[in-house]
Amino acid sequence: MHPISQIIERNLHRRSQCDAGLWINPSDDFTWREAAKTCISLKLLCQEYGPFRLHQQAGADIQFAAFPDAGKVTYQWIIVNLPRQKALLHMLLDYAASLLAEDGLLWLAGENKAGIKSADKILKAHFAQVRKLDNARHCTLYEARAPLQKKAFNSSQYQDKWLLACGDSELKVASYPGIFAHGRLDAGTALLLDSLPGMDLSGDILDFGCGAGVIGACLATHNNDVNMTFLDASALALKACEETLAANHLSGTTIASDGLSEVKQSYDIIISNPPIHAGVKTDNRMSLRLLGPVQKHIKPGGRLILVANRHLPYENWLSQNFHQIVTLAENSHYKVISAEK
Repeated sequence: MHPISQIIERNLHRRSQCDAGLWINPSDDFTWREAAKTCISLKLLCQEYGPFRLHQQAGADIQFAAFPDAGKVTYQWIIVNLPRQKALLHMLLDYAASLLAEDGLLWLAGENKAGIKSADKILKAHFAQVRKLDNARHCTLYEARAPLQKKAFNSSQYQDKWLLACGDSELKVASYPGIFAHGRLDAGTALLLDSLPGMDLSGDILDFGCGAGVIGACLATHNNDVNMTFLDASALALKACEETLAANHLSGTTIASDGLSEVKQSYDIIISNPPIHAGVKTDNRMSLRLLGPVQKHIKPGGRLILVANRHLPYENWLSQNFHQIVTLAENSHYKVISAEK
């Protein structure tokens, strides 16, 4: 059981029966089953596809979405697992406050090393009553009541719109807190995009770990013969990607998937700036795990194009499944690799 779940479970005795509860981004365990015993109805919201599938298969009343379905439902009890980014926490608390019943309360739990101890200041920006309930398992649990503003949530208040120079065109990008490189072009993706002009790019292309859709949208803008698919594990990223496509009058298919688990077809090109973060940690093995079965989804003669930290030995791994590996570009931090199947 995750430490965050442990501190929540050890405080469940504080809860009396409630009609409706909501748990936002629970950990990868089944503590929600114990929490559900205190509610007539407990819904889960996962913004990441991996935990969503885990809890869905375990029988949870769960939704995979950027935000819970809007409507007239309010909750007497809302639990929020602390996200990594403060901007995302503000957004989640704003949304939670809009869903909280008049007599409702909110729990916020997180690990001390992830910054939960400073979260009381953020809570006080959204709620009139905030107190620390517990501190154990290297985690802290806060309780909050009485939202300072009771209003309908408007996601556009948190949307960041920015312009990206994409060749001789300008791309409109939509982004939300919690998405990789929110509101900016990261250096790895910039190197990848700079390496693409002049390449023969056509056919079915998968933007793996698409984020806000920057890579695939740039490809679609300058290549008429591409059929783009965008994949990400983040519901926020997929929402932003769809809005990026709409803003630029582009078309494409979006897929929610933990790695390539939901991919059914093969592609001429898979292109990616693969993720290397797991929670608050940087895990250099994560991208290799996610890309492990990638060759199964590339057509014969197709290519994998990715950007990686320069010090990571991707070439050694790629040589096991690809016969021609070329470094397209590199600088002091990153390299862009093309591997042909």
